[in-house]
Amino acid sequence: MSARSPLERSSVALGTLAPYFFQVAYVVPDLGAAQDWFRRVMGVPYFLPMPNVVLGDTCRHRGRTANAEMHLALGYAGGTQIELIESVRGPSLYTEFLDQGRSGLHHTAFAVPDFDATIAELRAAGLETVTEGYLDTGMRVDFAYFDCTAVGGSVIEILGFDAAARAFMDELKTRTGN
Repeated sequence: MSARSPLERSSVALGTLAPYFFQVAYVVPDLGAAQDWFRRVMGVPYFLPMPNVVLGDTCRHRGRTANAEMHLALGYAGGTQIELIESVRGPSLYTEFLDQGRSGLHHTAFAVPDFDATIAELRAAGLETVTEGYLDTGMRVDFAYFDCTAVGGSVIEILGFDAAARAFMDELKTRTGN
């Protein structure tokens, strides 16, 4: 019997993610230029800028407390959220991507109803969490990134929103006419 890759072993967990597809995220060297391009070429009507987002004590990257900062912009293309990320400082999945000489499409995200169960299932299937934690700014967003590039996939992010974060995302989507 041949060994199965983590992606094959995780067919049950990943097979349940599709209904929760939420976001496509891009790591970009210049947030302003990327927003202009996405507006002009892709027709994304509005981006909400989120400057100086800091990953710190509530986040871990590769097993260590995160110490990274980025500027974000969130918009919608139809029903899909578009996230633009400009790394400012510190080690992160985003700086690793840029250090490889890359920019552009970085990960897809799934907003799941049961964050803890989904993370446990993916880990049990053999997928490793690369970055994880939560941000709480009056609304809580839990997140975990899994690197699936070794099996021909991409990085995937699992998101868990509290009621306030879900309402914020719904309002943002409405604001853009989607």
